[in-house]
Amino acid sequence: MKTTPVLSVTLSKDGVWSVNERGPERIAVAYFPNKWGALKHAVRVARAKRRCRVAVLERDGAVRVSHDYDNPDPAQVETP
Repeated sequence: MKTTPVLSVTLSKDGVWSVNERGPERIAVAYFPNKWGALKHAVRVARAKRRCRVAVLERDGAVRVSHDYDNPDPAQVETP
């Protein structure tokens, strides 16, 4: 059974938003100057995958909110 990839959106101490992707075959980090850009990126990546979870984390690592994406055919998702 494969694990569901997780995209976590967090604010660092220096005010930079990051999107950390952890999955069975990939680990990646992207940085953004604002929360809106980080959330847009996380949702776009999640919708391009078959299954994925997006979680917004507090500074202490607690999950503030999360959403699971389940796309039966990721090839149908348009990505810019």
